[in-house]
Amino acid sequence: MDDASLNAADIDRLETLHQALLDLCLRLEETASEPGTAGELRALADTIPPALKAVHELEERLLFPDFDRHAGSCFAALAIERLKAEHRCDRLAAEELSLTLKAVADDRCGLSPETVSRMISGFQESLRRHVFSEQMILETLIAAKAEARDVFA
Repeated sequence: MDDASLNAADIDRLETLHQALLDLCLRLEETASEPGTAGELRALADTIPPALKAVHELEERLLFPDFDRHAGSCFAALAIERLKAEHRCDRLAAEELSLTLKAVADDRCGLSPETVSRMISGFQESLRRHVFSEQMILETLIAAKAEARDVFA
């Protein structure tokens, strides 16, 4: 793995990106109950993939390698591989949702409004779970570093 280590600026950036995803979840929640205008749907659709990509890149480049170095257990490598697999699934879901929202905006979506609403709700719930679990990893790593111990010690 990479030798890069999280610094204060990286942590701040990661927290900012996580907050942006949580804000996106609120927008998605509102859209699930009240879709909004075509322009709003297109803007939301255009926001989802790049927002997810930005946070995933930072996590995979800095958070995961730093966590693995300080874990003190082979469990970390397994957990990181699972999280990377979830990232791949999240990116596919983000692309699918983005395309669906654009289709709804263009009035060419063959899905029922209820199906689209459930799709939005499922995606935002998954996104929240993912953000919270990675925030826990970050907090655990910071605590372990502050106490000069391994994460799993």
